[in-house]
Amino acid sequence: MLQRVKGDPMGAFFIFILLMAFWLLISASADWQHILVGAIFSSILTVFWSNLSISEEFQTEFTVKQIFLLIKYFIMLAYEIVSANITVAMIVLNPRLPISPGMVIMRCDLQRSLVRVLYVNSITLCPGTITVELEDNLLIVHAFTRAYGEEQENSPQYKRLLELEGVYKK
Repeated sequence: MLQRVKGDPMGAFFIFILLMAFWLLISASADWQHILVGAIFSSILTVFWSNLSISEEFQTEFTVKQIFLLIKYFIMLAYEIVSANITVAMIVLNPRLPISPGMVIMRCDLQRSLVRVLYVNSITLCPGTITVELEDNLLIVHAFTRAYGEEQENSPQYKRLLELEGVYKK
């Protein structure tokens, strides 16, 4: 059974960390019993989940630099979500309600599927924007205001993911 994990040890470690973090989040306790039970179940799920690796092409390869870039990305994303909440609240609370909803079509030069999905979901997580479609290199975004939608093309999220993808290519 452990041979499954040996095929993609970084992927297995990543899954274990995600499951353990989720366990600690929902258990709301950090005493040794909760940690032990979480570690046991996370290990069992990781071993069985590792069977889903189909080929060498889909192995998880993380470098320390990529992990730090992802951490920086998620911190920046949290800031962008809070900022977008404030912007949308100001628009909604304005007596004139200055909205101008519209669709924005933009290029998405991200190549890796995981990075593209992360970017598309990040746009949707920010209030005021929803990703409608991603096909080939075109991304369609519906925005609360047209100007806000056009800002997504040069957003810090996109630049950070391009940087992350540049690390993948090296």
